[in-house]
Amino acid sequence: MLTRQMLKDAQSEIERRIELRLREEAGRLPDHALASGQYLDHPDYKQRGLYGTAATIHIFARHATTDPVVKDRISKLLYYVVNRGQVEKASVRGVVYRDLVARRVRLQKSDVFRMADIGFAISQVSPVVPLRSEALTLVHQALEAARTEPAGYAVGSEGGSPNPLATAHALRCLAANNLPARPEDWRYLREYVSGGSDIYVRCFALSVLATYDPELERRELQLCWKEMFSALAGEFGGQSEANHEYTRYGAQDYVRVPWQLYLIQSCARLFPLTRFVGFSVQRKMMDVAQQISAPDGFKYEASGGHLSTRTYACVWQAIDEILTFNFRQPLPRVFVRTVSGATRVFSSQLFGVLTYMILVAVAVGSLIEWLNTPGHSYGELAPNLLVEVMLVIVAGLRHQVRRRGHRR
Repeated sequence: MLTRQMLKDAQSEIERRIELRLREEAGRLPDHALASGQYLDHPDYKQRGLYGTAATIHIFARHATTDPVVKDRISKLLYYVVNRGQVEKASVRGVVYRDLVARRVRLQKSDVFRMADIGFAISQVSPVVPLRSEALTLVHQALEAARTEPAGYAVGSEGGSPNPLATAHALRCLAANNLPARPEDWRYLREYVSGGSDIYVRCFALSVLATYDPELERRELQLCWKEMFSALAGEFGGQSEANHEYTRYGAQDYVRVPWQLYLIQSCARLFPLTRFVGFSVQRKMMDVAQQISAPDGFKYEASGGHLSTRTYACVWQAIDEILTFNFRQPLPRVFVRTVSGATRVFSSQLFGVLTYMILVAVAVGSLIEWLNTPGHSYGELAPNLLVEVMLVIVAGLRHQVRRRGHRR
């Protein structure tokens, strides 16, 4: 069963790894700037970026009001966001900057996914931290430049068709910072969640709607979650994320979609006392938390052999929401223990063996009693047959629970 301590331990380990990665990068940048890389366990990989920097801001931001060292770090990270071109130009060789870094910096300043991640991280930063407003202004400008008509956001300022994943990232960023968003954008996202073509993108969009939608239709979102979870049940138990690929100015890029985490976040909000405390969801989140705290860390092997800074920030956010929304009152813990314990018993092999033994015993006993009764009739078998049918139903339900729990 998932516990508060298990989640807090995982958060502490995320902080520790982010801290070590930040120290590695600090020696490569000017004193007034900080940034973070794509991987937590690959210090020789020197490419810095907005995803890793956003993740670092997000995770350390809450300490900035009480810890002056952290406040200074956050301001340096924001300096990097605002002045990334100058910082990178001063930090790498001229030929490398000219041939590789300059174009990447220019493109990513208008990339909705990266800038929305930065903006979402900034929502956790205190207004007293220097350069917060300047960085948020840059984010807002990038999002405004990517707006499409009549609704939605493209993947960048060059325009194009609305992209549902970019729209979900933009709306999450705006809502988290209490910035205005068009009602038609929310409507576009709701329509995509109900019937969009990419189920993995729908998982993230659903988590955004479940948390921030100003016109939340809880019942509709619950039905969407059930449909998506049923369709993805075969993949939910494994270690799986999705790639969302897109093209800008002839260059291909991608953003990872850790859809399992997003399904858990949506479930925690939409079914806090029922499905969230069920066996499958609890076990999945426990696996994530335990892997985070283990020496090898948490990774999606199909996406590479290193620990992703952005993925760790996604785990952090999921844990933070669960701690805040689901573990804030003592009463839900009673439900967690009851439902989780009952589910474990119901799905155990011992329960299955006992069920089938009772089935056989009732069947044999019924037949013997019926044969030994003078003038026996078929009507006398009805009560026992009814019990038999009920036990068959129970056995079938038990089999479904076990099959869903172990489908990996």
